Amino acid sequence: HRGWVRMGMSFRGLSLVMLAALPLGANAGDTIKVGRVVPYMRDISDTNLHKCDWNRNLPALLSWKSGRTVEVTDADLATVGGKVLVLSIVKAHTAGGGNMSGPKWGQVRGELRENGELLGNFSIRRVSARPFDMAVCKPLDRIAVALAGDIAAWLKNPTIDPDADKVPEPAPAE
Repeated sequence: HRGWVRMGMSFRGLSLVMLAALPLGANAGDTIKVGRVVPYMRDISDTNLHKCDWNRNLPALLSWKSGRTVEVTDADLATVGGKVLVLSIVKAHTAGGGNMSGPKWGQVRGELRENGELLGNFSIRRVSARPFDMAVCKPLDRIAVALAGDIAAWLKNPTIDPDADKVPEPAPAE
């Protein structure tokens, strides 16, 4: 099922040795910078989302899935020259309780820019309906892995989606 990726371990289970052994991919001039943390578009303080760090794992996963053509940075992307990928989490939902709490999902919006010029944009959503997973954050970790793969694939042939910037529907009560 395309909406879900099975993974034997979460990103936190990868060792630094494994990450360091991955190929570096493109030349430094070909890299795309992405922020270290993907921000939420709305306040999450009253939800289970504030307990999870999938938005901190997503950029590193994207770097890994892209063969290191994406480079994570602490710099303000508005001040970085060259190609940058600006990501934000449009919506996300998680809750403990397995299938009793329904599906867990995450939607990410992104814009690929080069020196301020829009090269492409997207909005990608992944859903997990994995039953009996009682964890709160583990489903979002898996969703981050799937989203990183989707974004890395999109970066190979970026396009402009005229619907990607539409205002999302109101988030459901969590």
